[in-house]
Amino acid sequence: MRWVNHNVVARKGALKDFLQHVRLPLLDPVYFLEKVETDELIQKSKECIPLLLEAHKYYVQGKEVSSRRSRPRRYMELAEMIVVIGGCGKKGSMKLPFVDIFYPESKQWKPLSSLPGYTKSEFAACTLKNDVYISGGHLNGRDVWVLSSQLNVWMRVACLQKGRWRHKMATLQGKIYAVGGYDGFGPLASVECYDAFSNSWADVAPLPETVSSAAVVPCLDKLYVIGGAVEDGANTDKVQCYDPEENKWILLSAAPFRQRCLSAVALDHSIYVVGGLLSKIFSYSPQSDTWAEVVSLPGPLENCGVTVCSGKIYILGGTDENEQGTDKVFSFDAETGVVEPETPLQRCTSCHGCMTILRSRTR
Repeated sequence: MRWVNHNVVARKGALKDFLQHVRLPLLDPVYFLEKVETDELIQKSKECIPLLLEAHKYYVQGKEVSSRRSRPRRYMELAEMIVVIGGCGKKGSMKLPFVDIFYPESKQWKPLSSLPGYTKSEFAACTLKNDVYISGGHLNGRDVWVLSSQLNVWMRVACLQKGRWRHKMATLQGKIYAVGGYDGFGPLASVECYDAFSNSWADVAPLPETVSSAAVVPCLDKLYVIGGAVEDGANTDKVQCYDPEENKWILLSAAPFRQRCLSAVALDHSIYVVGGLLSKIFSYSPQSDTWAEVVSLPGPLENCGVTVCSGKIYILGGTDENEQGTDKVFSFDAETGVVEPETPLQRCTSCHGCMTILRSRTR
C-alpha cells in the first residue's frame, strides 16, 4: 500500500493485481478489519471487493474457502496437515482409538488426543473452522464430539436427533450436515444440520433416495451425495444435490458406477471420487454435470480416507478386494495427473476419519 500511495494516479490500477497475491484470509481478523477493509483506496476499487468478500467468507466458514489465498505459504508458521481418526485395523474387527496428524514437510506422523472413552468405526467426520467433528460410530449412535485443534482436547457437543451409522458429514456455508446412514433397519433419508453458534441440530429436507455409505462432498455452495447402499442391499449410481438456499434436493447425471463405501473431495471446482473398490479416480464437474475417468490407482480400495492437502489429493488406507486393511498412502496431483506413493500410515487403517487442518509447524 505504501508503493501504491507513493503515486496513486499511476499505480492504483495495479492494486487488484498485487492484492490478489496477498493471503488476505490468513491475516488476523482484527488487522484485516482495521487496516485492510477500511483503506480508502481498497474500498473504492470494485475489482478488490471479491477479494475482501473471500476473506470474510473464510473468517466465517474456515477451510471451506478453497482458493490458493487460503493455503499458507511455505514459510508461514501455519501449515496444512492431515489428521487420521480411529477406524478399523488390518482384519477389520479391531476398532482403533488412535488419532494421528501428518506433517507433510518432515514426513512424520505424531499422535493427538485419542478418541474419547471408547472406540468407533464407520462414524462420520468433518471439520468446521479448523476443529474436527465426529458423530455416530456404532448402531443408533447419536453422540457428537469435537476435537479442538488448538487445545488438542475432545469435547462433547449436542447429540444428533436421529441415531445413525455409516452416514457422512460435510461442512457447507459454516454449518455441518449429517446425511443418510443406517439405523439397523435400513438406509436413511433424513438429513440434519448443525449450527455451532446455538449448539443445536435441526432437520432439513430429506434425501430423494435413502442411502448409506455414500460419498458426501460440498462444492460450489451445494452438497453432493454420490452412490451408496440403498434398500435390499443394492447400490445406486444416483447423484443427489442439495441447495441450502432453497432447502431442496435434485437428481443430476448418474455416476458411471454403482458402489458403496465411497469417499470424495472437491478441488478447483471439481469433485473427485475414490473407494468402493474402484481401481480408478473419477471426477465430476458440477458446472457441466459431466463425469470423467481421471487416473488408475495401484489397486482397488474401499473405506479409504481422502483429503486435499497442499493442492494435492491424498488417499489414505482403506481395504482391498480381500477385505484386508492397508497402511498405504498415495497422492494425486490433478495438474500433472501423477499418482505417487507417500509416507504410510502408522498402522493398517480403514473406515477412519480423514481431513486437513491448519496447525503450527513448531508443535
